[in-house]
Amino acid sequence: MTDQKAFQGGESETKYNIMFGPDICGYTKKVHFILNKKGSNQLINQEIPAESDEFTHVYTGVLNSDNTFKVYVDGVEKKSGSIPDFWNVLPPKKINDPSQSKPADWVDERMINDPNDVKPDDWDSIPSEIVDPDAQKPEDWDEDLDGEWEAPKIANPEYKGPWSPKKLKTLHTRDLGFILKLITPNMLMILNFMLLIASSILVLMYGK
Repeated sequence: MTDQKAFQGGESETKYNIMFGPDICGYTKKVHFILNKKGSNQLINQEIPAESDEFTHVYTGVLNSDNTFKVYVDGVEKKSGSIPDFWNVLPPKKINDPSQSKPADWVDERMINDPNDVKPDDWDSIPSEIVDPDAQKPEDWDEDLDGEWEAPKIANPEYKGPWSPKKLKTLHTRDLGFILKLITPNMLMILNFMLLIASSILVLMYGK
């Protein structure tokens, strides 16, 4: 873009391929490095601190043909690495398998109530506190002055709190979700190669 006066931000933001430079505003003091991939702006996933003193500083961003990058501040390297490691510009290694769907009998909860666990009949009749059996009325207690003496209460060791049924682990729950993941072609090729090596070793050890 050559006409700087026509540059716009916000909702009518001017399209760009690369945004690079310091962003110093309030508490924000970082180096912006944004790459545009097919119309989508991808921010670098690690923060690069910007200089915020009263001096002028030179910021340099380098993109190499081998998919690596470097960021310099005043000629000093501040960040470098592989572009795919710092920007979300490549397709994911695994995707949701479109042929898989959630089974009709799938249970999302890891644990469910035990349908065979029944609340005991006397559960609610057990009080949370009972009279302290070891408490004794003080010898100098005067009911006329102190009122009727009542033994203090203590926590009831038989009380188990509000009743709830036991929990059972569900059979259909999966730790990683119900959608299976597809292995990318490159990973599949590596797995096939490893299986071929394992088969060759078994043949050498035990014969055909």
